[in-house]
Amino acid sequence: MRKLAGRAAARAAALARVLRNGTAGRYARGQVIEVPGASTQADWNRRLAGFLCELGDALLRAGEQTSAVEGTLSDVAARYGVRCACFVVPTGLFVRVGEGDAGVMDFRPVAGDQLRLDQVQELYGLVTRLRGRTMPIERARAELREIHRMPRRISPAGSVLGYAILTVGLGLLQHPTSKAVLGWALLGLGVGVLRLLGARFPVLATAMPVVAATAVTFVALRWAEPLLHMSPGELLIPPLIAFLPGSLLTMGTIELAHGATLSGMARLAGGVNVLLLLAFGILAGITLADRTGLPPGIAADGALGGWAPWAGVVLLGVGFQIFYSARARVLPWVLVCLLAERLAQLAGTGWAGPMVGAFAAGAVIPLLAALVERRTDTPAQVLFLPSFWMLVPGSVGLTGVSELVSGQGASGLDDLVQTLLTMVAITLGIMVGASLLPRRRIRVSDVSPDQGAGTTTSVISP
Repeated sequence: MRKLAGRAAARAAALARVLRNGTAGRYARGQVIEVPGASTQADWNRRLAGFLCELGDALLRAGEQTSAVEGTLSDVAARYGVRCACFVVPTGLFVRVGEGDAGVMDFRPVAGDQLRLDQVQELYGLVTRLRGRTMPIERARAELREIHRMPRRISPAGSVLGYAILTVGLGLLQHPTSKAVLGWALLGLGVGVLRLLGARFPVLATAMPVVAATAVTFVALRWAEPLLHMSPGELLIPPLIAFLPGSLLTMGTIELAHGATLSGMARLAGGVNVLLLLAFGILAGITLADRTGLPPGIAADGALGGWAPWAGVVLLGVGFQIFYSARARVLPWVLVCLLAERLAQLAGTGWAGPMVGAFAAGAVIPLLAALVERRTDTPAQVLFLPSFWMLVPGSVGLTGVSELVSGQGASGLDDLVQTLLTMVAITLGIMVGASLLPRRRIRVSDVSPDQGAGTTTSVISP
C-alpha cells in the first residue's frame, strides 16, 4: 500500500510540474501527454469551442434532442480535460470552453439540410470514438467535415423510387386496398420528382409543401373517383409523408417535458407551420379542382387481407432505407425495430385502446434502438428516426387542419385533439423507455492521465 501511495504521489507531482510549466511530460507505461502552456490556453480553448460548435450543429441536423446534444458536447470536452457549458436550441448553439480568463465562448447557427442516414451513422461513429479517447482537434474536425462531404449513395432515380415505395408502405398501414396501391405509387413518384426539384433549386424548398399538397389534392379529386372508384381522401396523406411533421411535433413535446421550453416551442411552432402550409396546399388543390371539399368516404373496394399492414411496414423500412440513403446492412435492423414497434402498438391497442398502443410503441423505440446499438455498429439514432414514421401523428393533425380549413369544423377539431393526445402518449412512452436505459456522463475528474497506452487522457496537444 505504501508503494502504491508513493507512486500515486509521484505521478501527481509530475502532472503538477507539467501543468505549471506547459511542457511535455512522460507518465506511466511510456505514455506521453502534451498540454498547452498558459500563453496558448485561450487559443486552444477557442479551437476546441469551434469544433464543439461544428459537432453540435451536425448532431442537431441528425435529429438529436437538444439535451442529448448538450450531454454529448460536455462528454467530448471532458475527454480533452476541460469543462464546457452549452446552450442549445434547434436553430443554433452557444458553447463556452474553459474557466476564468482562459475561458472562450463560440456560437454557431444551425444551417443546412438534415443529414442522411449514412451520414448519421458515420457521425455517431465519430462521437463514439471521441467519447472513448482523445484525438487531435484538427483531425476530429477533418473527419467531421468529411462526413458532410460524403456523396449520396443513391441516384436521383433511385431516390424517387424509394419515395414511391415509402408512400405505398404508409398507405398500406392506413387504407390497405388494392386499387389505392396504384394511386399511391403514381402520386409518390410525382412528389418524389417534386422533392428532387426542390433539392436542386433551393428557392423552391420553402414553397414545396404547398406545391406538393396542391398537386396531390388536385390529382386525387379529379381522377381518384372516376379512375379508381375510391375516396380521394384516402390518397392524400401517404404521398405527403416526407412533409408530415410528426417527428417535429413529438420531439417538441419531449423537449417541453424535459424542461427545454425554447427548444420545445421552436419545434412545435415549426411543426404547426408545416401543417398550415400543407393545409393551405390542400385548400388550393380543392379550389383548382372546383370542389367545395373532400367527398364523403366511399366503401373500400378490394380490401386486402390482414397481411397488408405488415407488408406496409416492410415497404416503409425499405423505402426509408433507399430514400434516406442508409447503408444496406442497416436495413435488417430497421425492419426488426419497425416490426417489433408495430407489434407493440397492436398489442397495446387491443388491450386498452389506441392511446395505450401509441404509448407502448413509444416505450419500445428507445429500448430496441439501444439493444441493437450494443449488439451491432448501428447507432441508435439511425433506428430511432424511422420509428417516428411508423406513428406519424402529423398525418392525423394534417387531416384535422385541412378539415377545419375546408369548413368541416367539428370533425377537424376532433382530429386535432386526437393528434395532441397521440403526441402525449408517444412522448410518455419514449420517456419511460429511455429512463430504463443506463446513462453515463464523462467528467473531467474521471479522466486520468496515467491510464496507460491506448486509453484516453485528460489533456492533449492542440
